[in-house]
Amino acid sequence: MGLVLRILPTTLISVFQQIWLNDNELNVLSLHLTLQQRTLLGGIMVNWIVEQQIERALNFANQEKWEDFEKEILNVPHTNWIPSEHVPWLILELEMNITIREIQVQVAGHMIQPMLNENNASVRNIVMQMNMGEGKTSVILPMLALSLCSSSLSLVRIIVLKALFPMNYQSLRYKLGGLLNRRVMPFACRRDMNFSHVQVNKIFDRLKQGLHNLDIVLTSPEDILSFDLLTIDKCRRQEFDTGRSMLSIQSWMKTFARDVLDESDEILHVKYQLIYSIGRQQQVDGGVERWKTIQYVLDLVKQHATNIAQQYNDDVFYKASERQSSFPEFRLLNHRPFLELCRRIASDWINQKSYRQLDQQLILSSILDTNSSINGLVDQFPHSTIQSFLIMRGLLSSEVLFVGLKKRYRVNFGVNQNAKFNRLMAVPFRAKDVAAENTEFGHPDMAIVLTQISYYYKGLTDSQMVQCFNRLNQDESDPEMIYDQWISLEEENNIIASIKQWKRVNLKDYQQRTQLLFPTLRYNMLVINYFLNHFVFPQEAKQFPHKLVASAWDLSSDVIILLQPVSIFIHSNNAIT
Repeated sequence: MGLVLRILPTTLISVFQQIWLNDNELNVLSLHLTLQQRTLLGGIMVNWIVEQQIERALNFANQEKWEDFEKEILNVPHTNWIPSEHVPWLILELEMNITIREIQVQVAGHMIQPMLNENNASVRNIVMQMNMGEGKTSVILPMLALSLCSSSLSLVRIIVLKALFPMNYQSLRYKLGGLLNRRVMPFACRRDMNFSHVQVNKIFDRLKQGLHNLDIVLTSPEDILSFDLLTIDKCRRQEFDTGRSMLSIQSWMKTFARDVLDESDEILHVKYQLIYSIGRQQQVDGGVERWKTIQYVLDLVKQHATNIAQQYNDDVFYKASERQSSFPEFRLLNHRPFLELCRRIASDWINQKSYRQLDQQLILSSILDTNSSINGLVDQFPHSTIQSFLIMRGLLSSEVLFVGLKKRYRVNFGVNQNAKFNRLMAVPFRAKDVAAENTEFGHPDMAIVLTQISYYYKGLTDSQMVQCFNRLNQDESDPEMIYDQWISLEEENNIIASIKQWKRVNLKDYQQRTQLLFPTLRYNMLVINYFLNHFVFPQEAKQFPHKLVASAWDLSSDVIILLQPVSIFIHSNNAIT
């Protein structure tokens, strides 16, 4: 005689779900539950959930958390949904010891079956906006995943921010991997993953298996776009078998994938791009003139910052610098002050040139108005001068400077302090003091502007100061003249008097270096410019001859919308009341 397996409540719940899903092949225990037995088991599960809710309420009462107690008591379970029609939700409640709230059911139901647009029945994408703390990620996201993957006709693909990927992966595994027995498959792709034809086919087979087994795919926008660009790159390298297989996966995913985007305001933000550079690095067009022009413009920003802040007090964040040689904390809060700032910068810039009056008007028009053509100036000025016009045009009328001055240092950008990251130029930040991994600013002028501002704010380290003075002492033909320019920006005081002349500077004197010289010049804009001009920009301010670019637009392109049954976007905003 064989041994009969012990029948536990968890076993019955698992079988109950399998029968509800009409998936008898997974019923390894060969158990059969009649309709009456299923009804009885469902009723018992509902009673268990009510019992759990009462226990939670009593626990809040014992701890005198009366606000939580009131919320728990007022949350009547299953008022706007029928448990027998959503057995996975019932099991989720039971396993997670929660009671799904009415608003959560309404949101999930609306996103599962969106109301079709009367004017265009094919548009079935939907955006929902919720307050923080309403269970968007912890409750509604698992509810959507369970409902959307309840048949083998769609593969649920949850797209989350890269920074939140580990947390979401652990959370979904914990919620869906127990009694619900749903596997969460992470999908990752990077450029350094040199997929072969065989590996791509294995990925395809695993995705098909996931569709059959009602698995859930968890990925990030970077991984999806990287797979798209890698497909193009494979074809560019004439690896056509691999590229063809990757294209097949893309086409299949567009047909069967049901996308759920969490934090879509960030995922679909216009600022996001994924760039694959192709070819050998080249010096940025314009070379030294490019960053020296930007340094000159930022010096003009410093000169006008006080007046702009006084004139547009509510539109500018301004904090004067402690030293006259350093850059003030200056950030534009909106677009209003920028037009006046542009006008002043352009006027100062043109006044230090020796152009004719008629030419000045044409030049100002071309750099302040993007609709104005620069073709009329091409025949009158040499190529290098035209390049300087275009650099100014990009900074002012194309608003590169505005975007740079609007970003928050150490929150939106900064220098990555990680020793493993061998780059000195500014990079995007995901949060305060958290640099985005493997990312750079795609626009060279933006990268240079933000690098300048980063070093103006943080100053130079002792080792960077040593680099500057070693080069000044060993490689410059007239170090005294350069040093006089540096020190001329500093205010006169007792410290400055002792190091005012180059011949008094003794780089071997540790006390003079650490207590007088370096603290005085660490935030000096000319010293910082010198460091960047010789040790950063020549090595890192590069561009590539060709680029493959994907953006958030590619995550929700027309092709995907037409082929997918539903694309769902979730967005949270804690400012909504």
